[in-house]
Amino acid sequence: MNSAMDKSVRTARFAISDLQKRVAVLEATREDLERQMRKLNDSVPEEEVAPDARKDGYVAYGSYANSVILRKKNLQVTIDDIEIQNTDLSSELRMAMDTLDSFERVRARQLAAKAEKVAARRAG
Repeated sequence: MNSAMDKSVRTARFAISDLQKRVAVLEATREDLERQMRKLNDSVPEEEVAPDARKDGYVAYGSYANSVILRKKNLQVTIDDIEIQNTDLSSELRMAMDTLDSFERVRARQLAAKAEKVAARRAG
């Protein structure tokens, strides 16, 4: 096996490992943001609230509700961005895995050719 092929295989494996870690971080972040979104939805289910709205048990509910609504919108933008990043990383991961697969097939062919040469020398 040649050194360049081994280096390429190691590089591909490292890239796959890195991409898998990045995807896992994105997934964990998305799950945390979705959990936050559920809490905010429980707190303020409305999509719009008048600034002077009142609700039993709340002081300045309208102001509070509008800040929660803005936070929910910001969280949704971030979740949408994470989905885009996740799609991109998943595509990169598939390409890296395909690359590693092709390196491994080349390596298998090289080993098979080497074994055939050894067998031919022993037979000859």
